[in-house]
Amino acid sequence: MPDQEIVDLVRQSAVDIPQGSARLAKCFYDNLFTMVPEVRAMFSDDIKPQQQRMADALLAVVQHLDDPGEVADYLQRLGLQHRLELGVAPEHYPHVGRALVRAVSEISPTWSSSMSSAWVLVYQWITANMLAGAEQANAPSPNSSAPSASPNHAPPAPSPYSAPPSPSRAASNPSTPFRAR
Repeated sequence: MPDQEIVDLVRQSAVDIPQGSARLAKCFYDNLFTMVPEVRAMFSDDIKPQQQRMADALLAVVQHLDDPGEVADYLQRLGLQHRLELGVAPEHYPHVGRALVRAVSEISPTWSSSMSSAWVLVYQWITANMLAGAEQANAPSPNSSAPSASPNHAPPAPSPYSAPPSPSRAASNPSTPFRAR
């Protein structure tokens, strides 16, 4: 987990992004599809709902970085589901990281090179946790010695686009990945 100074820089870059805003996600997907057009086919034609889910998830992860265990568990479940349901492969993650850092730099009025470095470190931590979860898709099931990528053998998790809710929603829904603050 990145240290507190890194977390603070990432949070500072996101401070002007209002909860519920999909502006960051729109920039992210525009960048991603420009960099790697072939991944566009992995998404619905109407990308707006996905933009909202991604924005909510990312902002909640940033907000909850003080609880790395809880965030790591969520990211591992998310990584597994991205692998099983969408076919996200390890080679997709570097593109996502570049698109994300570029998107944050485009919308953060306080962007700096130190923020860029901080986002890279946090994204590396996010990626490591999501890939650890995705690896579970290749693990042998308890009933077999053969690897299984069947969702029936995956631990229950939110949909791949379920965002950790904002604290107000978390307080009213005890099944959400993050506790209310």
